[in-house]
Amino acid sequence: MIRNRFCPLICAILLSPLLLFFVLASPVAAQYSQSAPKVEVAEVISDIIAAQNMMEGRIIASQDLAIVTAIDGVVELASWRDGDFVDKGELIAQQDTTKTQIKHDQLILEQTEAKQLVTQIETSLNFEIDLLALAKEQTVLQQARFERLTELATENIVPKDRLDEALRAYLQARQAEVTFQKNIAKLESDLIKTQIKSQLIAIEIADTKSDIASGRLIAPVAGQLVSVTSLDNQYFRKGEMVAQIRASSGYEIEVDIPISMLEFLRIGKSITGFDATGRELAAVIRSEIPAENQKTNTRPVRFTITSAMTPAMMADQARVRVNIPASDQQAVVTIPSDAIIPDTDGVYVFVIEDDKVLRRNIAIGATIADRIVIKTGLTIGEQIVTKGNEGLRDGMVVEIVKP
Repeated sequence: MIRNRFCPLICAILLSPLLLFFVLASPVAAQYSQSAPKVEVAEVISDIIAAQNMMEGRIIASQDLAIVTAIDGVVELASWRDGDFVDKGELIAQQDTTKTQIKHDQLILEQTEAKQLVTQIETSLNFEIDLLALAKEQTVLQQARFERLTELATENIVPKDRLDEALRAYLQARQAEVTFQKNIAKLESDLIKTQIKSQLIAIEIADTKSDIASGRLIAPVAGQLVSVTSLDNQYFRKGEMVAQIRASSGYEIEVDIPISMLEFLRIGKSITGFDATGRELAAVIRSEIPAENQKTNTRPVRFTITSAMTPAMMADQARVRVNIPASDQQAVVTIPSDAIIPDTDGVYVFVIEDDKVLRRNIAIGATIADRIVIKTGLTIGEQIVTKGNEGLRDGMVVEIVKP
């Protein structure tokens, strides 16, 4: 009886580790005992592409900036040589501005003299205005006296000589009034001329200050010195070039495009390609040069570079390879190339459905930058895994995170 009572208990104790092992080893338990893998996803989209031909192009230096002297004088060069890179505002050369400084000081003295003369004229003008006011009062008095004596002379109350004397006094007062008016007009004219002279001197002073500042020949932009004069401490005349600088934006791409492809290029406008080291570039059409090579049946086309300039591109006539449209554009389905997983039978991707990943075999086509053309297997709008797809299995639950 005792043996039969304890047998089930002993069997349960012996079997409990084995049961625990099977429970922990089951796929369901494994799935819930750890967090779901984190993945990034992207949407299957439609792109517009055209068949493209890889063609050789060349870098053209489209614009160089000249650093020229602003005045006559000796130029002392800094320690720059052809090919050096400079930052905006760096000193390229210093021009001797001693004569300009002397002229500036002379103009300052002339302006001081002109200002003093303006003050003197204004003082004299104020005096003349006061004297004119007195002269007008005197004229009024003499005129009244003359009119009164005229009435008395008509009645033979005063002799005619007194009337003549009053007339002379009146005319003298009028003459003094006119004289003061003349002096005032001349002083006003002199004042305007002197003020204009002072303003002209101020303009010349500003010019000399600008010339003195321009004696520091600095780089107007950041770029590369394509040429620097070898004449150090030599006399340069105004406007002579000391150095030539090329900014990173002073380059374009030129490609000889077959006439049959120009129509497709005009529609697309933008192109992609690679520099001599294989780094990617992007550009947009700027202009078709009106010249045609009858031997090759091509026309040169200039492109503005929209991507970052690479060292391999920053040289005149540097070689590049660009993709030129060779057909009409067409709509295709594309996905990021990171989503593609190679297999012995081809390639596949993981599609997201209800927080689970499903393996989907696909057929791919051409590569467009970092995207792959999908021929079959996917539809527009589906979500596919782009990051974290290593080690995924069909049907796994995943957690979607933002890139």
